[in-house]
Amino acid sequence: MLLRYNAGRSPVIVALKTEPRPLQIRLATVFYLAIGTLLIGNLGRIPIFSTGDRNVPILVNDLAVAALIGAGAVAMAGRRSLRLDWVAAFALLFAGFGALSTALAVPRFDLPPFEALVSLAYLVRWLFYFAVYVVAINTLRSSDAGRVWRALEWAILGFAIFGIVQAAFLPGFAQIVYPDSRPQLDWDPQGHRLVSSFLDPNYAGAFINVGLLVYLSQMAVGARVKAWKPLVLGLAVVLTLSRSALLALVIGGMAILVIAGLSKRLVRAVGVAVVLVAVASQPLLRYAASFHKLSVTDRSALDRLVSFAHGWTVLKDHWVIGVGFNTWGYVAERYGWLRSFTATYGLDGGLFFILVLTGVIGLALYLGILWSVIRVARRVWRNPAMGPNERGLAIGAAVSVPMIVVHSLFTNSLLLPFLMEPLWILWALPFVMMSES
Repeated sequence: MLLRYNAGRSPVIVALKTEPRPLQIRLATVFYLAIGTLLIGNLGRIPIFSTGDRNVPILVNDLAVAALIGAGAVAMAGRRSLRLDWVAAFALLFAGFGALSTALAVPRFDLPPFEALVSLAYLVRWLFYFAVYVVAINTLRSSDAGRVWRALEWAILGFAIFGIVQAAFLPGFAQIVYPDSRPQLDWDPQGHRLVSSFLDPNYAGAFINVGLLVYLSQMAVGARVKAWKPLVLGLAVVLTLSRSALLALVIGGMAILVIAGLSKRLVRAVGVAVVLVAVASQPLLRYAASFHKLSVTDRSALDRLVSFAHGWTVLKDHWVIGVGFNTWGYVAERYGWLRSFTATYGLDGGLFFILVLTGVIGLALYLGILWSVIRVARRVWRNPAMGPNERGLAIGAAVSVPMIVVHSLFTNSLLLPFLMEPLWILWALPFVMMSES
C-alpha cells in the first residue's frame, strides 16, 4: 500500500499490486552448514541395514550434503544453467564406465541381484559426493571462494583441536563412543592416537593434511598465515602416528617446493616444526613402537602386501574393464579368498584399486579427473591478477592431489566420503576463482 499526499486535498491511498518475494538463501551459506557437519564425523551414524558382516549407515553429514545438493539443484533450475568443466566431464564418464563394468561383472562372476545392488550403491554414493563439485562450480561466485575456504579451514582446525584433546584424555575413543564395536569389523582400538570424530587415525591424518598443505602453500607465495594454525595441524598429524599421513604430507610438501620454490617464511615454519618434533620425538617414538609403527613388518603392513598380491592376481585376468565398481569383496570370494571383515570389501592401493575395479579404461578416466583439477589450479596460481591467498589456495588444491594419491596407497582413502567432500570443495574453488576473472 502507498499513502500519497496531494496539496490542498485529502490523502489518497493507492493500492499497489506486488509479487511476493521468494525466500532466497545464498548457496555459500548452505556450504558452510554442510562443511560444519564434517566435525560430527562417525559420531553421527544412523544404522539403515546390514549386509551380514558390515553395517551400512546414513551419516548426519550425508543428510547435510543432500540438503546442499537439493538447494543447488533448485538454484541451477531457477537459473536454467548447468556448467560442466573437464573435471565434471571425466567424472561422469568414469561413473558411467564404472556402472557398465559392474553390469558386465554380474554374468562373469555370477553375482546375485543383492550383491550387484550393493556394489552399485557405492557408485551412487560416489556420484552423490561428486555432485558437491557440480553445485560449487555452478552456484558459488568468485567472492565466495575465500569464505568457503575459511569454513573448511575452521572445520579442519576444530577437528584437529578436538583430536588433540581426545588423544590426550580419551584413549580408545571409538570404543568409548561405540562400546559394542568389533575390531576389524568396526574400529580397532587406537589408544592415545589421534582419531578425532572420524575414529580412524589414517583418515584423520589425511583430512588434517588438506588444511596444512593449503597453509604451507599460502606461506610459500607470501600470504600471511597465523603461526598457530599450521603448528596445531602439524601436531595433530604427528599424533595420528599414521605412516600414510606423514608420507603423504612429505609428498605434498615436495610438490609445493616444485611449484612455488623455497621462501623464508616456509623455511622458518618447517624449521620450527622440525625442532618441535625433535623435542617430542622420544615419547612419540616409544608410543609408535608400541603400535609397531616403526617397521614395515607389522600386521597392517603385511596385510597390505597380501591385498596387493590378490589385486594383482585379479588384475591380470580383468585388466581392460576391471571387475566392477565396489565388487571386490564378492570377487575375492570367487577366487577363494576369505572375506572375513569390513576392510576386505576394499583394497588398499588408491589408483591401483581403481585399476582393479575398472581396468585401464576406468583408470585413464580417473586420471583425467585429477589432471584436470591440477590444470585449473595452475591457471589460478599463474594468474598475476590473483593475490597470494588465492594463489596459495590454488596450489594447495593442486598438491592435495598427489597427497591423497600417496595416502590411498596404504588405506582406501581415495573413495572415502569424509575425504571426498572436502576435496571436491577444495578442487572446485580454483574454477570458482577463475569464473569471473
